[in-house]
Amino acid sequence: MNTGIIASRYATALYKWVGADDAVASLLCAQAKTLTQALSLEKLRSLLKDASLKKEEKVSLLEAALAPEKMSPKLRSFIEMVESNGRISDLRFILISYINLYYKERNIHFAKVVVAYKPSEELGAKLVSVAENLLHGKVIMEEKTDPGLIGGVIMEVDGYRYDASVKTALKTVRENFREQNKRII
Repeated sequence: MNTGIIASRYATALYKWVGADDAVASLLCAQAKTLTQALSLEKLRSLLKDASLKKEEKVSLLEAALAPEKMSPKLRSFIEMVESNGRISDLRFILISYINLYYKERNIHFAKVVVAYKPSEELGAKLVSVAENLLHGKVIMEEKTDPGLIGGVIMEVDGYRYDASVKTALKTVRENFREQNKRII
């Protein structure tokens, strides 16, 4: 069976099991983020695939990845169920699917903003406000600086890229100039 389908089904089941309790769902989402980062390490994934380790040992490894925070009882039960079903190797994808589902259901969007210099608090708040008005939801913004942009901003939200950088504008002007000069010669 396809890993994406498996992850989606388990994530949906987890989301429905947690229910409407926002406190539990947000805690579980935060812990899922931490675990997905830990599961990006090949060494941890190979330990979880090790058949000689017992279920309790595998869950303890994942609990250690959350330390000093204590794992949510619902998350612990869910991970034990995933291990019992032989799907522990899919856990990272399941948790990523859960996080995506959590944000989608709460109309929360991620935005990546690249600017030439560190924006002021006021400009950052304005960018978030504009994005929230366009998307009609909450926006979590991740900012990066790239002096190579010269000026302007590049914003990526929900798979769309808005490029209003000076670097791209200059590149476009350069390409148009070359194209027009080819016709003259």
